[in-house]
Amino acid sequence: MTEPITIGVDHGYTAMKTAHCSFPSGLAEYEHEPYTQKNVLCYDGKYYVVGSGRQPLQQDKTVDENYYLLTLAAIAKELEQYRLFTASLCLSVGLPLSWVGSQRESFRQYLMQNETIRFRFNGNLFQLRIVGCKVYPQGYAAIVQQLADFEGEHLLADIGNGTMNLLYLTDSQPQESRCWTEKIGVNQCMIRAKE
Repeated sequence: MTEPITIGVDHGYTAMKTAHCSFPSGLAEYEHEPYTQKNVLCYDGKYYVVGSGRQPLQQDKTVDENYYLLTLAAIAKELEQYRLFTASLCLSVGLPLSWVGSQRESFRQYLMQNETIRFRFNGNLFQLRIVGCKVYPQGYAAIVQQLADFEGEHLLADIGNGTMNLLYLTDSQPQESRCWTEKIGVNQCMIRAKE
């Protein structure tokens, strides 16, 4: 395996996202190979069809193996863009702003639970080595390169379907005491805005 490739994965409740793909965060398990060959993950002797439905809103994404399996599918979809099936990877992932402090390490360990991984996705065999995982606050990564441009008071709002992360910035400095995660998404925001 060559130099590690960094892959960013956004673990949304509604959709999983990478630089080149997005798919619904649903996951259905099958004991036998399903009739469809599209979006099929075969891991640890079980079959999963990814991309239908969504994950329930839960404060801790490590309570079951669903987000681990969805991460494997996201990695596979991203690597398929390059016809790359063997690689060393460093994952770059995010957590809601107010959960990063308490869950950063457990989420990192959850995603790195297996250093080497073999699985099939869409019939292709993937042999991967996870050499690192960095966990960032969601939304913050989008502005970190331009922080110097944020003079005065600003509000960063990362609005997803399941959560909204809010962070105040004062003269380019994030205000840790003024950040929080609301368990409301786009639809609820539209309803509240109309009210």
